[in-house]
Amino acid sequence: MKIVFMGTPYFTIPVLDKISSNGHDIVAVYTQPDRTSGRGRKVTMSAVKEYAISKNLRVLQPQNFRKDLSQIHILDSFKADIAVVAAYGILLPSEILDLLPHGCINLHPSLLPKYRGASPVSTAILESEKVTGTTIMQLDSGIDSGPILAQQETPIGEEELCNELTEKLFYLGADLIVETISKLAKGIIVPRQQDHENATYTKKLVRQDGLVDWKDGADVILRKIRAHHPWPGSYTYFNGKNLKIIEARISENYNLGPGCVSVQDNAVYIGTSDDSLIVSQLQSEGAKITSATDFARGHRDFENSILG
Repeated sequence: MKIVFMGTPYFTIPVLDKISSNGHDIVAVYTQPDRTSGRGRKVTMSAVKEYAISKNLRVLQPQNFRKDLSQIHILDSFKADIAVVAAYGILLPSEILDLLPHGCINLHPSLLPKYRGASPVSTAILESEKVTGTTIMQLDSGIDSGPILAQQETPIGEEELCNELTEKLFYLGADLIVETISKLAKGIIVPRQQDHENATYTKKLVRQDGLVDWKDGADVILRKIRAHHPWPGSYTYFNGKNLKIIEARISENYNLGPGCVSVQDNAVYIGTSDDSLIVSQLQSEGAKITSATDFARGHRDFENSILG
């Protein structure tokens, strides 16, 4: 098939690579516009753009399809058979959804209709799910509400971080996308309508979601640390500055008050409403990630402090 690919973050690259290596013709790659980041406001391109350029693929970066209708005509000029969308981050108007012979198919990292929306992987971890999966669906005008073309389950590891699970789901989705495209070409897929009454939704994560409440239980806090890695991160306050909790585990035999810090036998403990967390990695504001014991050595007032 002649395929338009739409994606932005690094974890969608395996999808693009799998489609290309399977012999399909990638006529264009759409990705979000370059952004400025960091203290120097350096302009950076998306991971997908970097990859596409390295493969000599044509790259387009419209700001918005709705405000610039000429972009729809440009897309139409490629005469593609189908568009594959994977974490693109820009809404597609109905004119584009209806433009291509096989429409637009989307990779969503959850078992729809569960966890529609912006943060399905984080939410699955927060909700203590044991199993999640990848769904390939036909895009419609709703929020992840289109007909399902394929699904595959995968277990969630007990210590799996959000970025690790996301990568796993998109690798899984890469194979599923290729199978789906092949079946669509042969006309042997029967789309399955979602059960909209049982749909659940997730929200876009914001910075404030990462603030640790030490009055929560240790298990809740640990799930948040996993679910919010790398964005928005899990942070607290020490001496008025942000302090990120990068890595931790639960200690059931050492109790402290919520947010209280103790250093015992080269291990850093922080209290919660029940058990304590043994914190192994921290990152103070404007600094690199360091071991919690090294941080404690460099900040003598850290021990016996109360965080938050």
